[in-house]
Amino acid sequence: MNNSLTKRTWHYYAALFISSLCLLIPAFYNHYPLVNPDTATYIESGFLPEMPSDRPITYGLLIRLFTLNGLSLWLLVFVQAFIVSWLIYEVVHRLTGEKAYIIKSMLMVFVLSVGSSLSWIVSQVQPDVFTSIAFLCITVILADRKEKKANFSLYALFFVSVAVHLSHPVLMVASLVFVFLTSRVLIDKTLTSIKKVVTLLILSVLSIVVMLTPLHKSKHIFFMGSLLEKGVLKKYLDDNCQVKSYKLCVYKDSLPADANVFWWDANSPLYKTGDWKSVRPEFNEIIHNIFTTPAYTKLYATATVKQALSQAVTFNIGDGNQSFPEGSYVNKMIVAYFPNELNSFNASTQNKEQILDKVAPANKLFAILVIVCLLAMPYIFARWRNLSTEMKLLLVICLTGTLLNCFDCAAFGIVNGRYGCKMIWLIPFGVLVCVAMNKGDSKIQPINLSD
Repeated sequence: MNNSLTKRTWHYYAALFISSLCLLIPAFYNHYPLVNPDTATYIESGFLPEMPSDRPITYGLLIRLFTLNGLSLWLLVFVQAFIVSWLIYEVVHRLTGEKAYIIKSMLMVFVLSVGSSLSWIVSQVQPDVFTSIAFLCITVILADRKEKKANFSLYALFFVSVAVHLSHPVLMVASLVFVFLTSRVLIDKTLTSIKKVVTLLILSVLSIVVMLTPLHKSKHIFFMGSLLEKGVLKKYLDDNCQVKSYKLCVYKDSLPADANVFWWDANSPLYKTGDWKSVRPEFNEIIHNIFTTPAYTKLYATATVKQALSQAVTFNIGDGNQSFPEGSYVNKMIVAYFPNELNSFNASTQNKEQILDKVAPANKLFAILVIVCLLAMPYIFARWRNLSTEMKLLLVICLTGTLLNCFDCAAFGIVNGRYGCKMIWLIPFGVLVCVAMNKGDSKIQPINLSD
């Protein structure tokens, strides 16, 4: 029996290792972990260490921890891949039963690696992957049919996943509330334990503690960029600049169309009127006036819905993955904290070729898989009563997380392919788990998880 257990354990970890490597295919193709402009800020924040003005320090500290204090960024992306693989295995194990769940999980990871955006986000030095990690944690925690005690490692992983990005607390709170209420109607009111949901909600709110400084310093900047892209800022300035002496009024007819230009371009009206700190009173006043005036609030709401719909069909990989030559901020951070990898970084496909041109076929493939999975949804919902409560929970979480992520990005940010691709892979994942279930698996009886 011990030999059998040892053999099963060896098979399990070998499968996890192979699955983790599958999720790093884009990094192997690039000959180095993928980076984008934000990567530099995360690296610097973790090694100084110092809280950035526009994001939490959490992911920067993870970079320092998982690279063993600057040994290699390959270690970081491998850890990301291992965590995702482990959570996928845990979900599949709970939903499809004991038999053959390892081989099913391996096949699923391989399909997702080559047919979805998952491997791309895992292979990047970016906290994007932790958005879907948080949702997988929610799934495993709520669908756990055996554990009588709390799995603290899962709760800790969930907390860290929420704490790596400013957009996560609102997204997780909204998703947990929606999943809890929906489960009472569409699944089984005994499935989602109130104690578990409340614990996850508390952890989501507590994560804000590590974000207080960047929230205070940057929320007015990012929100103004969002209002700019929605057309609300221009409308407000046109209507009020005759009676208000805003510094921004001088530039109301030359506002950039792109929020990224507004945020980062040195010639942006933002920097012509001051810096992030000095413009705070004026920007906060404008934001307050917009949201206390029904006409502007309606315009904002309408634009948010339109942008959310646009984000729902915008999930292309490659956004921000341009080259970073000598002198760029990212290159400087590699020189400063990963000098032994500078040659590998400079020789990467990303820095030697136009990698963005090469991902177009992959984006088409990903889009086809998503469309096929969405077309399969009516058939799945037609068999809703035959699905286990855990399977229903997974589908609700995958759909809820993907859709609310679109609204979260639209309401507080902008439409971006990166924001979509970090979550869209959950749709194929949910369908693949349905396909992987045996007939016997679909008859699993509801388990009372109430405390």
